[in-house]
Amino acid sequence: MARPIQDAIMLLGDSITSRQDVPLSLNALLSETYRRNFDILNRGLGGYNTKFYLPSLNEFFLNKEEEKRNFILKRNYQKIKLITIWFGANDSVLPEFIQYVPLEEFIKNINLILEKITFEEKENFENKNNKNDDDDDFLNIILITPPPILEKMMENQEFSNQRKLKNTKKYAEGILNIGKQWQEKEKENSNKNKKWKIRTIDMFNGILNDAGGTEDQLKPYFIDGLHLSTKGYEVLWKKLLPILENDFKGRGISPSEIEFTIPDWSILDYSNSNSAVDKMKSPYKRV
Repeated sequence: MARPIQDAIMLLGDSITSRQDVPLSLNALLSETYRRNFDILNRGLGGYNTKFYLPSLNEFFLNKEEEKRNFILKRNYQKIKLITIWFGANDSVLPEFIQYVPLEEFIKNINLILEKITFEEKENFENKNNKNDDDDDFLNIILITPPPILEKMMENQEFSNQRKLKNTKKYAEGILNIGKQWQEKEKENSNKNKKWKIRTIDMFNGILNDAGGTEDQLKPYFIDGLHLSTKGYEVLWKKLLPILENDFKGRGISPSEIEFTIPDWSILDYSNSNSAVDKMKSPYKRV
């Protein structure tokens, strides 16, 4: 069995998160930015809506009993430093199609996902705080709206005629409203040992504004009218990177502030073959 040697970034979502067949996807950009810093745990599930994703969420995290066993056996478990949440492309299909989730239920499901991950973080913090652990166990959360669609590009796809731009817009607006509400919660709880912080990225209007229209101007941003091209993911990265560097500064995730888990070869002691392990970052280093 493999053992963790560094913290992790977890990606929650559908195929727009999971797909890696497009150069410079979200997964690829994070993997390059955080190589030798964090493991990227891609939990994007193609075709899933939030209704079917929610039951799977519990399988992605240790429960209390598993955490207790790890503690007793002195096993390390991976801390999650960043979670991206990117849904809506499937929930927003038209009502006659199987993936459809009503907007009100979609909003409820996103809130349940947020409650799950922030509750776990609160519990972990309170347990660790009693042990005088390091004070850097921050959880950073990125909520992302579904992107727009280009219906004419979907004509020869199996999912043609299942989506309308105006309907996707409603789900994007729902995500924006959820983001505002959770940022208010963040402010309210800032002095109550809340270690999570959340920011929202508007990919719906982000792509529309970058393209300058809703018709042929959108073609470069998609591979099939639904899934993003490299140019589409580029819009996301332009919005995500400043959040990582500025909004999350000092929270253990800013690319300019972190170091390799296993040190760069240039600082090794070449008279000592164990120097890489000696200089390895805690807390995963064996004592």
